[in-house]
Amino acid sequence: MNSRSTHLTEYAIKHIIADQFTSWQTINPSEIQISRLAGLTNITYKVETQVEVMPRTIVFREFGNAEGFVDSKQERIIFKTISDLELGPRQLQCGDIWRMEEFVTNGVHPTNEKMGSPLFQFKSMGVLQKFHQMEIPIPNDGTSLILNKTLSKNMKHNVMRKIEKRDLYTDVELKQLENIEQLLNNDEEFKYLEEMIQKENDEELKFCHNDLNQLNIFSTTKKDKEIVFIDYEYCSYNYPSYDIANFLNESAINYQYEEEPFYQLVDENFDTAPIQAHYLALSYLLHQVCQDNNEINSIAGLITQKTNKNKDELNTFISLIKQILAQRMNEQQINELFQSVSYLKRRIRRLQMISNLNWVWWSVLLAHEKNSLNFEYIDYGFLRFKMFERLLELEKERKTIE
Repeated sequence: MNSRSTHLTEYAIKHIIADQFTSWQTINPSEIQISRLAGLTNITYKVETQVEVMPRTIVFREFGNAEGFVDSKQERIIFKTISDLELGPRQLQCGDIWRMEEFVTNGVHPTNEKMGSPLFQFKSMGVLQKFHQMEIPIPNDGTSLILNKTLSKNMKHNVMRKIEKRDLYTDVELKQLENIEQLLNNDEEFKYLEEMIQKENDEELKFCHNDLNQLNIFSTTKKDKEIVFIDYEYCSYNYPSYDIANFLNESAINYQYEEEPFYQLVDENFDTAPIQAHYLALSYLLHQVCQDNNEINSIAGLITQKTNKNKDELNTFISLIKQILAQRMNEQQINELFQSVSYLKRRIRRLQMISNLNWVWWSVLLAHEKNSLNFEYIDYGFLRFKMFERLLELEKERKTIE
């Protein structure tokens, strides 16, 4: 992992690009513009020039420091494979501590309103379904590395050791860490979580992104690549329900907020998560069972503005879908499909908690490290912790009712 204490200068970046592309060697440095792009693990820049050369715009990524969470060697294999399959940005060049990538033209990060919109979610689940079908040459031992790590004794130990370095933190941060520390010392709660994720665990591991926040998604004007997933640092073989759960969590956090701390919880998206989980599970499996684009387009045409926010509208949507499916599926097949939807919905709701907990640990372990970014890690970790707590409370309430 990257343990450097300093980042590359603009001069160094320009020199590296010129070294890799001879067409850039004659460009005056003053004719090259470098601007910082969003990102919480790697340090990413948009490098462009108005001079007529190819490429004119480059994404330059300096690998960051997320030791224990990112396998840099594995991530490079993943990126190159996805690039070769033309399912993501094209790799231009790659070094030991940096990579140059194709700049996604006409691409914009979705707003939280869009992230939470039913049509965007439906289309995103179609892209995710294809993403999960990729076979990438990285280890797959039949278990979820993320789930195992998140609830492991070793992870708890490492996080506790970091919290115990009290002199690193402000008084506000120490107060926030007290709440996290209480969870770490609650063995009963961890036992509950371990039993919860093993319950009804019949999923097959697939190649998952594991970090689908709005900054790792592009909406484009290209019909064949309307939605593009980028940044594969946290990819691994995992349960599809985890990927969907993390997408749902991330749809409730605005990373494009313009005031400190530069992120914000979007209450509407978070509060409607139970309905959205049902809708996402349905959307994901429909992309699996539908046989052609005509059927997908017919279903997309039924989606209304509140399909994924309102229980009554979701039920109406489900009734209309059953009518479409009844044209080629018998009653037993339709019932089996919706049993699978119910199963996936429950898995998504449960793994939402583990996803949040994973980012809590990430936040604590990266906070105040020598090569970490200028980011309010502890405050962000506390936000994810509060989301985790609320979801755990809802899960226990649901279990009581059952």
